[in-house]
Amino acid sequence: ALRSLEVRKQAPVTVRVFNPTLEGDGWTCAHTVIEIVLDDRPFIVDTVRAELKRLGLRLSFLLHPILHMARDGQGKLERRMERSSVVRGEAYELYFVERIAEERQAEVKQRLEAVLADLLLATDDYKNMKQQAQAVKSTLASLREKSSDESRAADLAECEAFIDWLCDNNFVFLGYREYNLVDHDGQRCLEMQPDSCLGILRNTSMSNYMKPVPLSELSENLRARVLNGPLLIVTKSNAEATVHRAVRMDYIGVKKWDDKDETRGEMRFLGLFTSQGLSTPVREIPILRRKLQRVLEMDQCLEGSHDFKQIVAIFNSMPREELFWTEAQALHKDIRAIKEIQR
Repeated sequence: ALRSLEVRKQAPVTVRVFNPTLEGDGWTCAHTVIEIVLDDRPFIVDTVRAELKRLGLRLSFLLHPILHMARDGQGKLERRMERSSVVRGEAYELYFVERIAEERQAEVKQRLEAVLADLLLATDDYKNMKQQAQAVKSTLASLREKSSDESRAADLAECEAFIDWLCDNNFVFLGYREYNLVDHDGQRCLEMQPDSCLGILRNTSMSNYMKPVPLSELSENLRARVLNGPLLIVTKSNAEATVHRAVRMDYIGVKKWDDKDETRGEMRFLGLFTSQGLSTPVREIPILRRKLQRVLEMDQCLEGSHDFKQIVAIFNSMPREELFWTEAQALHKDIRAIKEIQR
């Protein structure tokens, strides 16, 4: 460990995958060893363990000490610290996995470097993404103040409350990006806004919208969502998170509007609902609490009645993701079916 920590190179993350030998390392074991050094930050262990699972490698043991160290201008560990020394927390990670051949070690190293690069992007931009969420909220508040439609103003206020709820430790922000509707070569197109990208979405190389894409080339569902979809959409992305948990990411899209109330694009967040967010009672979650109220109104049940309590209980037991993307009418139909089964 000391040899690995002696000098930190310019690279923000150091990953080494090896089968230790007495000759080269001074020790040996029956496992392949993964050694990682980087500045301390959230989600390191979760991210690495998730990638090891994707690689199909069985983890036998891990160490994750946080070491507070000072370095000189060349990144060398200071043996004697001066008053001017800057001390920072560094994570030293050691994973023992099932033994693998040397030819596969390069692949493991490359895969771990890739997910840790995403981790750096997400954690470095985390504060900026939360600030961007508040900027989106301010945009919605401005639209609400200008709106003469009471129903639309109420929808906007609920979206504002939902963003505040997300920022209250109910959502792990991983990426942010904006998309704009533009006129290009006589066609209406969708295009990414490169200077808006934060977190994992700073990596634009995989985006299909680096250049304007005509709406006519989009799928029917996507085109309908871009042009006529709801003000705020909460659904699942097709991509699995490389940071924190190995599950499909949650996608939160907010429409961009011009002064004529016409759709001009989308502000998009990618991330994961936290365990706190997923366990919060539905009646305390903006957007969902209004859906529950609509379902109760459709059922015409009296508050406090057996049916009322049963509907609330069923609604609360349903997966949060499904509640977000399903319309109230469909939820009411599903809940009635569940009620019949429970009779």
